[in-house]
Amino acid sequence: MKLGIDCRDLVAGSLNGIGRFVVNLIRSLADRNDSPDLFLYGNQDTVFDVADSADAPVEAEQRRANERSVLWWDRVTLPRMVRRDRLDVFLSPYFKAPGIRSCPIAVTVHDLMALRLPQSLSGRGRTSVEAFRAYAAHSARRAAVVLTVSEHSRRDIAELLDVPESKTCVVGNCVDARFRPTDDPEPSRRAKEFCGINGDYLLYVGNFRPHKNIDGLLDAYAGLDAGLRDRYSLVLAGREDPWTAEARRRADQLGLDDRVRFPGHVPDEYLPGLYAGAHAFVTLSRWEGFGLPPLEAMACGVPVVASDRAALPEVTGEAALRVDPEDQAGVTGAIARALTDPDTRRELSEKGRQRAAEFSPNRFAEKVLAALAKAMKKEAADAC
Repeated sequence: MKLGIDCRDLVAGSLNGIGRFVVNLIRSLADRNDSPDLFLYGNQDTVFDVADSADAPVEAEQRRANERSVLWWDRVTLPRMVRRDRLDVFLSPYFKAPGIRSCPIAVTVHDLMALRLPQSLSGRGRTSVEAFRAYAAHSARRAAVVLTVSEHSRRDIAELLDVPESKTCVVGNCVDARFRPTDDPEPSRRAKEFCGINGDYLLYVGNFRPHKNIDGLLDAYAGLDAGLRDRYSLVLAGREDPWTAEARRRADQLGLDDRVRFPGHVPDEYLPGLYAGAHAFVTLSRWEGFGLPPLEAMACGVPVVASDRAALPEVTGEAALRVDPEDQAGVTGAIARALTDPDTRRELSEKGRQRAAEFSPNRFAEKVLAALAKAMKKEAADAC
């Protein structure tokens, strides 16, 4: 199989959720004995090397072309490169289907949060939402198959984009092998030093968009006994975005400015140590198409408190303390339990490692390859 992948989200120092999906996918496929021939396509800002594993660089053909206009790149530049490379199938990690005619296309719809949540939580205006709906539906119709990351998103795609569930393949994501328990304190020491953390801490990793409910997390943390707040600081790790300042202001209003840390973007080299050094991990998101950070924390043996909304229950299973993100008292109690109760901590750590192991790179690669084979078979059937 000659497989092409749009890699424009591989940007050094600022991988977003889609970028992490692409990195995990490339590494998972490259590590297989039956790996397809990979063709990676990027623009002037793409850093292909971020997909290299710690052991060896990924073996792939790299194609780069300047992107002065997104529409021109999608409709003209990329199709030309793909046609020259004579691909068997092309994977778009977004909801966009580029103007490729020379091979079947698989598009990826991670979630339809923009169509489900109010504008105040999705961060999108009405015009943007309607444009997204129209373009995503058009792309799904053009694609041979639609990949998505959870059954929750699959149901939304069928309902909101009018795409038959039979056309959608749930592939999930995977937890990189770097995330694992360790007796070596050095990675955590280095991560804490980089992030400016002193002592024990409660951890969140992600962005600060409204649906992530950082205000709810700060309110729940403020509800902890003073003794717990004194012992455990709250670390909110994620690159600065337009909503970070609001989180800082909320922390100040609650009198938590000396107990809450905002280390910004944490490079990949420090992430495993940051997770492993946490006493507990918490995410109170109102919406997730998947939710990789809680799984990465679980893989490191860290107890997890997670929202009961959207795809998070599906992903975390019975391995997290599940909470209503709008129930401040309930969240505060769950956090306190995850931090202090030995039996709960032991049970969550064990179940979490088992749950994370189900999202292996090999399983992820197999699901994606099966979906791509389906795309190629459908294209061939349609041509008969």
